[in-house]
Amino acid sequence: MSTFLTILAAIIIFGVIILIHELGHFITARIFGVTVNEFAIGMGPVIYKKQGKNTLYSIRAVPMGGFCAMEAEDEESDSPGAFTNKKPWKRIIVLAAGAAMNIIMGFIIVTIIVISSAASTGGITSTTIDTVESQSDAARFLQPGDKIVGINGTTVHIKRDISFELGQYSGEGECELKYKRDGKVYTEKFTPMQTTLEDGTPYYYVGFTVKQNSINPLSVLHEGFYQTIWMVKLVFVSLGMLLTGGASVTDLSGPVGVVSAMSTVAKTGLADFIFFAGFLAVNIGVMNLLPLPALDGGRILFVLIEMIFRKPIPRDKEGYVHFIGFLLLIGLMLFATWNDIVRLLSGFFG
Repeated sequence: MSTFLTILAAIIIFGVIILIHELGHFITARIFGVTVNEFAIGMGPVIYKKQGKNTLYSIRAVPMGGFCAMEAEDEESDSPGAFTNKKPWKRIIVLAAGAAMNIIMGFIIVTIIVISSAASTGGITSTTIDTVESQSDAARFLQPGDKIVGINGTTVHIKRDISFELGQYSGEGECELKYKRDGKVYTEKFTPMQTTLEDGTPYYYVGFTVKQNSINPLSVLHEGFYQTIWMVKLVFVSLGMLLTGGASVTDLSGPVGVVSAMSTVAKTGLADFIFFAGFLAVNIGVMNLLPLPALDGGRILFVLIEMIFRKPIPRDKEGYVHFIGFLLLIGLMLFATWNDIVRLLSGFFG
């Protein structure tokens, strides 16, 4: 895929993700009788608009972001359609619906990829062992037919769960593996095998191949669901690394970095590119649920505080908090974009 097509595909993907997100807010708002003043895709100057019965529909020049402007989101109002006049549980559903739609979108994309992959390979990857590498340390106790059910205290649902946990292994000490044999669960310690990826990063693995499950609706949904859960976990692990110093703020990526990553992924095949789009949808959904000002999760936090204390924080004060949070998020995005540009220039001139 050429650079131009990658950029065009990225714009379309971002646009669809945003559309799905805002539709979640819009649909639930309408269900609960909230007046939506404007439904916009993109930011900046309006390039197209159409006035509906109660809502202005618009497309804006910058294909990033979007909004569903509801009546009296951050202010008092006597209007029966005002967002702030709805019951707290209804407001929480409306606020969470955008992120939920993104995560569902990611699940659908991943499930389609699972079906496509299963059709080409004849089955769905399981966690039941087919063969064990004789040189692996785990060969001391594993044998064909064993089903891996846990690693390092974490339940294993799909094979990717094992890779995910070993991805956090430092290379020192042993790992714990749980497996089921003849209906009984056993726990053993082992030292992972190591290889090196193309970029020089060490990669750790147990040392076995797995059997394939038959293709049926339940196995497809099982794989798609837990692949989506894996994506959610990956977001939280990345955030944890950022907070604990395992990753630097200079590692943050903005839109330019995401497009660059999509360009790299596109070279490995269409399926990987579409899978990455699913990951982006899930990532955006999860990030929007973080309890930070200006994000949906931050607004949900204010509603929860209202429910606990039976009294809302003054709407104008809440509005100030979200406005400051919005400015900080814009600053963070600009900083991440600057990081992207510096990395691109370093790669170009290096």
